[in-house]
Amino acid sequence: MALKRHRLSQRRRALGYSQERLAEILGVERSTVVRWENAETDPQPWHRTRIASALGVTLERLDGMLVDVSVAAHRGQAMGDETRNPGGARPDMLNDLRTFLTSYLTAPAVPAQSFVDVRRSVGRVHILYQRASYTSVARLLPDVLSQATDVSRMSTGMHRGTAFRLLAAAYIAASKLAAKVGDGDTALLTADRAATAARLADDQAMATVAAYQVACGLMRLPGRATEAEQIVRTSIARLTTAAPASDPDMLSAQGALLLLAAVITAGQGNPKEAGQFLTQAEGLATTLGSDRNRLWTGFGPTNVVIHAVSAAVRAGNANRALEIAARLDTSRLPTVLVGRRAQVHVDLAAAAMMSSGDMTVSVLHLLEAERIAAEVVHANVQARTLLLDLLAKERRAATPGLRPLAERAGLLT
Repeated sequence: MALKRHRLSQRRRALGYSQERLAEILGVERSTVVRWENAETDPQPWHRTRIASALGVTLERLDGMLVDVSVAAHRGQAMGDETRNPGGARPDMLNDLRTFLTSYLTAPAVPAQSFVDVRRSVGRVHILYQRASYTSVARLLPDVLSQATDVSRMSTGMHRGTAFRLLAAAYIAASKLAAKVGDGDTALLTADRAATAARLADDQAMATVAAYQVACGLMRLPGRATEAEQIVRTSIARLTTAAPASDPDMLSAQGALLLLAAVITAGQGNPKEAGQFLTQAEGLATTLGSDRNRLWTGFGPTNVVIHAVSAAVRAGNANRALEIAARLDTSRLPTVLVGRRAQVHVDLAAAAMMSSGDMTVSVLHLLEAERIAAEVVHANVQARTLLLDLLAKERRAATPGLRPLAERAGLLT
């Protein structure tokens, strides 16, 4: 099976570089560039910064080029009669949500719900999301959003703020799901609606979480990582100039934003600054006092360590990620955070590949993630992309467990 990183080679050609010229700029052999473009090997972390600079792209965009592997031949011996389903979410998961987002103003009204009922429904979709029950969340969201929209329309006076706070929370749940499965456009749209509702509710903590989700949506869109970083930095700066947070919701929202900033800056090649953001988040977690789940952020001391692992992976420092993970105890997290426990193993699967290229260890981590929460592997775009990368590297010798896992994720047909 012939594989090709078309976006990588197209960018080189757009700049007028031959493979020989790019190799000369990078100080490598032409054959090395050929292997990168043919998805036979991955650039080592120390090469990636130089490649990004030579091609005039961010590290985030380069990462997208490297995982964007397409099949250039119909079939190959390594995969037998199987073909690959390109990464990303299963295409029908968000259909009902997208339909709602474009027709909610003209859709038939659902039966009126009380504030208590809507609050319970919004809380339920967040809890299901944190349990990595993404299919259930996708099924419930259109009705929950419709209920929250109707409540916000009908509310006046003292109830208006509460109604828009519920609407913001419902749209945040939708944005989380869209970002998780890799639909950046839907994630950005729903996060923007959440931000508007949070402002109407005059709820700074909810607005901060909405800003977090706006950045997550941008990160799922090609070439927009710099905008995501700018939004996060601006939001952090605005919070820093305000009075120190003492409210648990505000502490959690601000802490979550700092953790996202750490991951983004690590991916942009600024590990020192990422460490500074992690230190600030650690201070807020200490003030909060324990692992909690205010505003469904899961923020607390353990979550800081989890994001330190993620930041190290994004920075290409696999050994550092594995070192941090060795002292990580996810049992301290609130019980509901099943998806976050599983996500750790997705990061460690990526770290194993970077550290030693050991596909077996990487697959074992993905299998453990699947055991903890199957949809973290089956629907999460990061895990699916990693599975495609593993399949691309597999040659004649099959890696135990890889193809069955890819089949369960719908990547082989």
